Amino acid sequence: MEVNLNKKQVFKDGKEIELTALEFKILQMLFKNKGMTISRTQILEYIWDENENFVNDNTLTVYIKRIREKIEKDPNQAEIIKTVRGIGYKILDKD
Repeated sequence: MEVNLNKKQVFKDGKEIELTALEFKILQMLFKNKGMTISRTQILEYIWDENENFVNDNTLTVYIKRIREKIEKDPNQAEIIKTVRGIGYKILDKD
């Protein structure tokens, strides 16, 4: 998988993956903090928009699930976005 944060593009196996603006925003936050665990609260605060449209905790779970379905080889065995139980999510730093 390849992520171009400047162009807001995500590629899987050479093909561009379409993400919603909010899905990209979540993925962007995780990639900018690669290797670090980001709490659910931090993600929720980051995606809270200027109009104060708040995304609740359950909705965040759904967004993470949708992102995994788009970028993971097997969404049920996530290798890119790892869940850190009771805390949040992280992208492993494989570099």
